[in-house]
Amino acid sequence: MAAYAALVSLMNNIEQMMCHPRLSTVFDKKQIESIGEKADGLLDLITNCNIDGGSKEASDLESQIASAAHAAEDVIESHIVDQIHAGENPAWMRWCWLWRNSCLWLWRNPCFLDLQQIIEEMDGIMRNGAELKEKWGAREEQATHGEMDAVEEKQPLTTTRKASPVGLEDDVINVMDKLTIHQPKQQIISIVGMGGTGKTTLALNVYENSLIKEHFHIRAWATVSQQYSAQEIFSKLLSSIGQKGSGDELGLKLYQTLCGRRYLIVLDDIWSVEAWDEVRHYFPDNGNGSRIVLTTRLSDVASDCSSSSCFTMKPLKKDQSWVLFCRSAFQQEHCPYPQLESVGNEIVRLCRGLPLSIVVIGGFLLKSPRTVGFWEGVAKNIKSIPNSIEKQEILDVLSLSYNHLPPHLKPCFLYMGIFEEDREIRASRIIKFWVAEGFIKPKRDQMLEEIAEGYLNDLVDRNLVLVGRHRYNGKIRSCRLHDLIRDLCLKVSRKDKFFYFNRALDNMTNERRFICHNFIVSNDVHEMSDALKSAQLLRSLVCRGNKLPPVVFKMLRILNMISDCSEAVVMQNLNLRFLTFQPLASRTLVWLPSSIAFIWNLQTLTINAKLVVAPIEIWSLSQLRHVECTQIYVPHPPPNDCVVMGNLQTLTTAINLRLSEEVCKRIPNTNKLHLIYDDKLEGYEECLFDHLHNLGSLHKLQSLKLGVSTFPNQSSCNADRLKCAFPVSLKKLLLTNCSLVWNDLTIIGSLPQLEALELVDSVKGQKWSPVNGEFLRLRFLSIVDWTCDLRCWDADSSHFPVLEKLRLEGLWHLEEIPLDIGEIPTLEVISVDGCSESAEISAMKIKEEEESLGNEGLEVQISSRKDIDNRKLRDEEVLMHLEEEVRLNIGEISTLVDGCSESADVSAMKIKEEEESLGNEGLQVQISSTKETLTRLSEKIRISFLTLTAAWRYLVKPLDYL
Repeated sequence: MAAYAALVSLMNNIEQMMCHPRLSTVFDKKQIESIGEKADGLLDLITNCNIDGGSKEASDLESQIASAAHAAEDVIESHIVDQIHAGENPAWMRWCWLWRNSCLWLWRNPCFLDLQQIIEEMDGIMRNGAELKEKWGAREEQATHGEMDAVEEKQPLTTTRKASPVGLEDDVINVMDKLTIHQPKQQIISIVGMGGTGKTTLALNVYENSLIKEHFHIRAWATVSQQYSAQEIFSKLLSSIGQKGSGDELGLKLYQTLCGRRYLIVLDDIWSVEAWDEVRHYFPDNGNGSRIVLTTRLSDVASDCSSSSCFTMKPLKKDQSWVLFCRSAFQQEHCPYPQLESVGNEIVRLCRGLPLSIVVIGGFLLKSPRTVGFWEGVAKNIKSIPNSIEKQEILDVLSLSYNHLPPHLKPCFLYMGIFEEDREIRASRIIKFWVAEGFIKPKRDQMLEEIAEGYLNDLVDRNLVLVGRHRYNGKIRSCRLHDLIRDLCLKVSRKDKFFYFNRALDNMTNERRFICHNFIVSNDVHEMSDALKSAQLLRSLVCRGNKLPPVVFKMLRILNMISDCSEAVVMQNLNLRFLTFQPLASRTLVWLPSSIAFIWNLQTLTINAKLVVAPIEIWSLSQLRHVECTQIYVPHPPPNDCVVMGNLQTLTTAINLRLSEEVCKRIPNTNKLHLIYDDKLEGYEECLFDHLHNLGSLHKLQSLKLGVSTFPNQSSCNADRLKCAFPVSLKKLLLTNCSLVWNDLTIIGSLPQLEALELVDSVKGQKWSPVNGEFLRLRFLSIVDWTCDLRCWDADSSHFPVLEKLRLEGLWHLEEIPLDIGEIPTLEVISVDGCSESAEISAMKIKEEEESLGNEGLEVQISSRKDIDNRKLRDEEVLMHLEEEVRLNIGEISTLVDGCSESADVSAMKIKEEEESLGNEGLQVQISSTKETLTRLSEKIRISFLTLTAAWRYLVKPLDYL
């Protein structure tokens, strides 16, 4: 694993360096070509040779290969950084040029000598590898004899499989009965079982059931895990119902949202009663049948949380285990290979009814040779594990899937362990990490991100990675790891020294990747700084929730951090490929220094600040692939510089970008572009009206967001004045405050690839009559406009033939949703929020007509204007309740001020002693001093005042209700 990752990274490094306009001549060309050829040969050895990963010889060989590749990278990148530093001194550069062109350079240059030594070392490894290859035999040769098929590096189809409730059918019905039974009082239902038994699968299948969706007004889900914070739980719950928030008001906002509504809350993977106690007060008992579901591994947590019902997960029965295994291994209910049925049943028996083990082993066998010999070897490996269902034994079973992963997937899988437990991981983010680490081997005619997406799909198909959410087009938006799978990642990573994951500040001299979350054992920043200074070989530093001291490393590639150090200090890391930088909250403006031009291989730049100002030198970063900022101002490129940023795919969100013909020529392959035009900045109207027609020349553009802060002469502006020429490649379009009329949508509707259209405060007019032949591939349509005067929407199923989701918000004047919309065969969801009552009635009528025709799949979600007004009234009731709580707490304090005397306390203890002497052990005496009582109640009243203050602040924000 480490060897494959190191070799691919080295080869990518060499290719990027040789294509760089300024660095391709700093090495001896023949020497670099020799290293590249030998790295390719070693990679072929690892990929195609059937190396027995469990043998000491194989382990030693992989270690030698990884060490040699790392050494080569260290020499190359160190020399590049030295050359860049030297480039800051022109006299020194002239001397270096003369020195390199002299014959003495070849035999006295340290870099040349170091690389020559590495080449000789690689030669020795190649000879050793050839001997071992002959001993073990090549995979291709074995596949010819039918023993084993070679595992190909191919991109699988996007998986859309959902969690399968095999063996849980009765449990699903029983839990649903408890959730929907006529019992007005709030109830807590617990699902208890060890890891991997299907607790989350059961809860998820109930949560997603259509009857449950209709029964509850609100459904919210949060995964808690061992390391938790109440604010993070509130944030997850709010996010799952489409609301956002920050700061100390999250709990209050959740409380206000739930008040008066019948809700279902799922708290998945809760580990302690303390976690429950911190959040339970924010779940109001509305007396309308609200329910809370907890999943936990600990029975005492379920009982201490006052659960009214408790479901205990049990191992699957033999027949249930077999069905689940067949679904995972063959993607059907039965085994299609009679010769494998016997050994397959033996493998299932050895999994002992544990669903996680069954699906992971099944997913592994799905991609493995379907020969009796191979499957018997798997059964033999499982048999060697002790017959006990403990965590370590489960990890041993799961490790079989990891051991048989193809080499290109192993580093990608292990790298997912850098994220916190139960963290939802954005697919785009993990893919950028993989690319920056150099794990992805390039292929002709494919972007690295596309190849990496295939790797992620493959891991999902093997049941090692779980899908969190899908995009509108079916692709994976987010994913996560089961906590036992994550434990496997950490276990293997520690063994292979893949990354360093520790809370303690130990010596990190030989570490290449350092991961820390919610740091630190010691709060001494100097101690942290000293520990990092020892990590001279560090390539990746990923920290979340930590304030780090200024860090500068010669060969650092990945930096993900929160820090109060200046941008200039951060930009001294000249070898960076991936930079996610978040300054302290007090800083809202970040000025990138011109020295960013020296970061020769920067690929991903993400800065979490309100506004980022880039220097003109940003146009020289030819390797840049992704720029992601809340808002970033990018100046116009220099006229004499002809660098084309051919790798740039993402630019978000550029403010007042002058999208001239010159700019479009420099970013020809951009596929995701977010633009906003602000009238507070100079050149606003020129940028908005004179250059947007050049959008049509971005032939790779797939996702475009265009927003305008204030539209000049708003009543008369339209698409003709904007002069937007959208590229035919566009698949997703979001327009905000663009002041179009409905006839302008003909231009948009004619885009042949358009799949998602979102219109926010962008279209005016009372009637919309789409034209036949438009929106032929549109799957998602959203119209959000609280000032829109649209009354008549004249459309039928032929106008949006493949529409899947329709969202309408704020259309107060809309008379009805066209009834023929319900005839679209692909339609799944109609969401109506704050629209006219007649529009809501038409939505329900569409649903009733579809149900009468046997279509039970259409979901209609309605949130009326009355709901919004009622929510405001409920918020005022919450405020009155908080005021009463503060008043009562003050009264309680004033009553206890007089307290009891010390002599009364003594007499109480004397009574207890006398009763015990008479054999009465049942009397309990509780004594709290006046001071302790006052301290406790003072804290309670302080929290009440803080909550009350937060409530006032919330109530004066009327837009929050919309």
